[in-house]
Amino acid sequence: MKSVLSILKVFCTLLVVSVFIDFIKRLHKIFYYLFNGGERSLVFNMQVSDNWPDSVYHFLSITSLALIIYMVLLTVDFRQVIFNFSKDDVFTTENSKRLRRVGKGLIVYGIVVLSFKVVLGLAIDGNSSLSTSSDPSYSSGYILGYTVGTSISKMLPIFAMALFIQFISFIVGKGNVLKEENDLTI
Repeated sequence: MKSVLSILKVFCTLLVVSVFIDFIKRLHKIFYYLFNGGERSLVFNMQVSDNWPDSVYHFLSITSLALIIYMVLLTVDFRQVIFNFSKDDVFTTENSKRLRRVGKGLIVYGIVVLSFKVVLGLAIDGNSSLSTSSDPSYSSGYILGYTVGTSISKMLPIFAMALFIQFISFIVGKGNVLKEENDLTI
């Protein structure tokens, strides 16, 4: 068990470092575009058109950077729980609260990213020819369904992970109650 926790500690540390490196890369691309011009980088995995105002691009870029910082903070919280587990502090109120915070944070992150992906997907791909129908209502309905469906399918693993972490938080909390009752029984 100790070896598994050691590997998990290394994995969590690498995850924090990789997310932070991604933040630095995106920050560099934004500053490069800001000072040197050139091609805009992807925002929420979508290419923002050059005919959109720079203020919209900057807002979307800053929002994506803020979400990356939020993910770094959630990952650091999760890392702390893993470190507590390795010290045999498994069933504690602190671990339960941290896991609950990470789970809720992932749900918030997923909802925000999903909202931006749907809105941007409709704004960017809204005039595309995804549907071959000449009826505009049918075509716009198809584009709406396609955009929402693909966005949800890409965010579904994050929501599943958030629910799993919430479940683990519940188990750790109940384990803490049982541990306290057992300590009082002696």
